[in-house]
Amino acid sequence: PDTSLFDYKGCMSATTIAEFENAFIAKIYGFEDNIDYYKQSSCCYYLPGVAVPMLIINAGDDPFFDQDFFPIEESVDGGSMAPIKMERTEHGGHLGFMFHQLSDAEKRSEKSASWIPMELSRFITHVHEYEDAE
Repeated sequence: PDTSLFDYKGCMSATTIAEFENAFIAKIYGFEDNIDYYKQSSCCYYLPGVAVPMLIINAGDDPFFDQDFFPIEESVDGGSMAPIKMERTEHGGHLGFMFHQLSDAEKRSEKSASWIPMELSRFITHVHEYEDAE
């Protein structure tokens, strides 16, 4: 494979996600470095323009996100076009919510779905109840 487009040695010696992003992502996609990549691709700059209710879920142990950075909630009263609810769980990793399979113990407790479908259902129900109340 052609490795001239990125820093192959940097990729192979990377011990952090930031080092890999600097050696590969930034080089391949034309960013100055991983910070420039984050600044240009972050959704934070678009949140005030979101026009529908939104639920953002992040796990505290997600290795792709800075644990110290968590944007404050936006709301109609705070200047956004629609309410945005942000949830952070202690565990879940990166996309762990999406691929969780119910354990035998969870199935025996009559749990019908893993956490993410239940949380999304609860959020959608809340949005509809809020709209009906107006």
